Amino acid sequence: MTELSKKILEKIEKENIRPYPKTYFLFKRSVIWGLFVLSIVLGALSSGLIIYHLGHTEWDLYPHFKQSFGQFVLMAIPYLWILFLIAFSFLMYHYFRRTERGYRYRASLVIIASIALSFAGGFLLNEIQVPQRFDSYLEKKVPFYKGLHKRRLEMWVSPRNGLLAGTVEELLPDGRMRLKDFRGKVWQVDVSQAVWRGRMNERSGEQIKIIGTMTSDSSFRAQEVRPWIGRGKGRFRRQRGGRRF
Repeated sequence: MTELSKKILEKIEKENIRPYPKTYFLFKRSVIWGLFVLSIVLGALSSGLIIYHLGHTEWDLYPHFKQSFGQFVLMAIPYLWILFLIAFSFLMYHYFRRTERGYRYRASLVIIASIALSFAGGFLLNEIQVPQRFDSYLEKKVPFYKGLHKRRLEMWVSPRNGLLAGTVEELLPDGRMRLKDFRGKVWQVDVSQAVWRGRMNERSGEQIKIIGTMTSDSSFRAQEVRPWIGRGKGRFRRQRGGRRF
């Protein structure tokens, strides 16, 4: 036995060191892999919300807004979820490097793979509308998150610039409706000549956004109606001649 081995044995006996049981290492390994998988799921949700918000930004409506294009882009970027994605990507890297063979891979490769995995999961979650439902839940239940949406709501309530959004209060004869905008003001809206985009049910309680012209302090003529959630692409129809709801 070498001198070094003797010293080690003496230290073990002196300090009463006991080896960890195998179950400890199995538990530790399970926790690390569990946290790694959780980081992937949360990263996928964050990237899904980024994809959802950017995908539902009406870039074609920029001319209706008072802001410069740079300000419009900055307003559209979901900073909160980008920060969460960065945080969860770091956690994925952190926990993967602590797995049995994680140390063998280059840091840059692990980080790129983590972000790519998050976005792949984000696209899958968007297919089943998980980010949309989660975003709506946060907007209703979390005051802080609701405040983040306030600016977007007010951006759409700009009737002098041809934009109006709110909740349908009542459907009226001759192609008109009563709409309460997101600031609480009630409008009479003429939608008889409007193009309706997306799949909507014309009914009370529906949240919509309208492109058109302000005709008085409390009346608006619609040229195009879109669903509040979504870009309103795809199916559309034009209503003419005093349509009755």
